[in-house]
Amino acid sequence: MLFYFLISIVFIAEIIITFAIVLHIIKLDNRIIEFNNFAQEAKPDIKDIMHEAKKLSEQLVKLAPAFTEKIKSIIVNTIISQLKSILGGLTFWLVKKEVEKHVLDN
Repeated sequence: MLFYFLISIVFIAEIIITFAIVLHIIKLDNRIIEFNNFAQEAKPDIKDIMHEAKKLSEQLVKLAPAFTEKIKSIIVNTIISQLKSILGGLTFWLVKKEVEKHVLDN
């Protein structure tokens, strides 16, 4: 008798677990259906967005050479100005040394 009672408890537990799993699968299915409906409604908008992104990308490809030239120009000008400053400083330093030598010699 006890054996049948324990088997019936396990059977009822399995039914409860199965019912919970089926309930969660049904909820997941409803969410997937909602997402699918949303995706179907948004498909034309997504297509328009992707078309605009393609146009923007094409324009950026056309602007890229000018942009790179501008960046190169800025970098070259910065390097040249820094080199001029360094050379000016070195010249001033060398002239200062020469003037100090002449002043100390007199």
